[in-house]
Amino acid sequence: METRAKALHWFIRGGTLIAPMEKHLIDVEPIVIGRSKEVHVVLDDHEVSGVHCELRAVTEGILVRDLGSTNGTFCGSVRIREAVVTGRTELTVGSTRLTIEPSGHKQQVELGFADRFGSVVGASPRMRRVFSVLEKVADTTLSVLVLGETGCGKEGVARAIHDASRRKTRPFVVVDCASIPQSLAESILFGHEKGSFTGASERRDGALHEADGGTLFLDELGELPVDLQPKLLRALSERQVRRIGAAAFDHIDVRVIAATRRDLGTEMNAGRFRSDLFFRIAQVRIELPPLRERLADLPMLIEEICGRVQKPWAAQVVQNWIERRMAQHDWPGNVRELVNVVSVAATLAESPESIDDVLLLARGEEPVPATQPASAFTDAKRQAIEAFERNYFAELTRRAKGNVSEMARQSGMERHHVRAYLRKYRLDKAG
Repeated sequence: METRAKALHWFIRGGTLIAPMEKHLIDVEPIVIGRSKEVHVVLDDHEVSGVHCELRAVTEGILVRDLGSTNGTFCGSVRIREAVVTGRTELTVGSTRLTIEPSGHKQQVELGFADRFGSVVGASPRMRRVFSVLEKVADTTLSVLVLGETGCGKEGVARAIHDASRRKTRPFVVVDCASIPQSLAESILFGHEKGSFTGASERRDGALHEADGGTLFLDELGELPVDLQPKLLRALSERQVRRIGAAAFDHIDVRVIAATRRDLGTEMNAGRFRSDLFFRIAQVRIELPPLRERLADLPMLIEEICGRVQKPWAAQVVQNWIERRMAQHDWPGNVRELVNVVSVAATLAESPESIDDVLLLARGEEPVPATQPASAFTDAKRQAIEAFERNYFAELTRRAKGNVSEMARQSGMERHHVRAYLRKYRLDKAG
């Protein structure tokens, strides 16, 4: 007789938000509070920002997060950036007082059975929750905003959504908003007619035309030029687009998936991003946790990466090496950094000592021996990590010819993090 596995659950502590004249249940999905008409709880208070703060239920209680508001979110005299409320609490936003009443008991949120969605894998509770949401929304027409740090796999999620939808046989078009030249941005999105501007030697379709019937992925949405945002909103709302220099509009059928590492709440309050465009695109929000917050997924990720580089047998060797040499590493480049490390280690796995030679040796130094006296464990671990970091960034500097932006792209790290490592190991003065 076939038996069905028990569903996995995540426990949260929900509650109630009591705003002037109304109540709202606080659940897993965030409740956004502000003055903008697009938010969930609209406050008629000129001291409240357009998107002021948000509330959501988490395991520990109610998470309160300020969204970069001008006048702040307060609990008594304490200004809150991010805090978890576990008992009845009064918040002040602008001149409005809100009361939060946690329910006092845990409620179950089903995580689902899946430990992967397309090419994205993970068995940790947070990833299972992500997969359960993706399974529900993939084959709908809803727009999706994927949030997360650089290197978390946002484009992989976007591709997986497209591949799981009925649009999978149609185009998947990627636009990196961070790399769009200001002068060509409108043409890249909407297209242009021949002769419509200097250099327009032929008629060209824009990304919205190219994605017709399929999916448009707007990577780094927060970098989209402000003057283009109302035009994009109009195109998505009216489902039609006009090339630069054209007289007529063309109908389009495009699903939008976007991703960003920026705090768009702060961007909206600063006037750099339109709230109406945000809520049009963020019909569903998916937040990818950084790798350091789901280290339990490392074995599964290592196995997946080794399979992709056609070295499935190397997974255990690589896992043992990472556990031994990088146990305290916090993976600032997230999954993208892990892919780089595992790919190199898997290639050298037939001779495990070669992994040390390539990933740890730097400037003629020997790697730290695998066995150390117990009293030297902390020092040995620190030395091993430093040797890896020094060699990694020395090789990265050589490959990128010292170009910090290219080094950030290859490593999946922010530029300021790359510069910090270069200064640490004096590689910024190399050459």
